[in-house]
Amino acid sequence: MPRRAVIFDFYGTLAEANARGPSWSQLFEELGHEMSVEASRRLWNDGADGIEHDEHSKSRDHYIAWQQARVRQVIEESGVPKGDDDILFSQITERLGLPDLVAFDDAKPVLATLRERGLALAICSNWDWDLLEAIDNAGLTGAVDVVVSSAWVGARKPHPRIYVDTLERLGVVAADALFVGDTWTCDVEGPRRAGMQPVYIRRPHYGVDYTAPESSADDDTVVRTADLEVLLELTSLA
Repeated sequence: MPRRAVIFDFYGTLAEANARGPSWSQLFEELGHEMSVEASRRLWNDGADGIEHDEHSKSRDHYIAWQQARVRQVIEESGVPKGDDDILFSQITERLGLPDLVAFDDAKPVLATLRERGLALAICSNWDWDLLEAIDNAGLTGAVDVVVSSAWVGARKPHPRIYVDTLERLGVVAADALFVGDTWTCDVEGPRRAGMQPVYIRRPHYGVDYTAPESSADDDTVVRTADLEVLLELTSLA
C-alpha cells in the first residue's frame, strides 16, 4: 500500500541531548538522599504516558505548573527534608528546561529525501510546551510539515487522541502512514492500535527499552532498525 506520510517521535529518534547531565536519582544521591522508586515509577510509567491532561494544557503556564507539581510530589514522597527539598527542586526543574540538543547524523538527510519523494512528514512527541524550540535547538526547524506535542494536545502517547490529531493535521488516514519511534508502548503499540505501520528504532548506544517485549517472535510485523536509513527502502517499495 502506498505511504503518504511518515510520523516521527522526536527524542531518541531524531535527536538527543548533546551532553547528558546527572539523572534525577544522582541529584538525590549528591545530597545524601534516595529517590523513591515507587514515586519515580508513578511519575514515568503511571503518572503521565497514556493519560489525558486537558486541564494542564490550557496554556504554557498551566503546563509548567503541572510539571513542577509532579517534581515536588516525587521529592516529598522521597522524604527529603526542608532545605534540601528546595535545592533538589531547583536542580530538577533546571533540567526540565530546554536542553542542548543535537540531531542524529541520519536525521536531516533522511527527512530531506522523504520530502523530495513527496511524503508528508510530522513529529509527534511526548514533550513539554516548548517542542518547537527544542526542534530548532536540534537544527531541524522546517524539516517536517506538522509538529504535535502532547503538551498542546492534552494527551500523551499512547493515548489515541494524539495520533488522531497528528493524522488530521497531516490530512492522511492511518493506513497511509508509517510511525517511527524508540519506545515500544508509545511508538509501536499505540500507532498500531491507531492503524499505522510502526517502525521501531533503537539507537545502538541507548539502553534497554523496558516497555518492549523480550522476544520479537510475536511481533514480526514490526520493522526493527538501528537507524533511519531503512525508511528510504520502505518508502521506495511503497
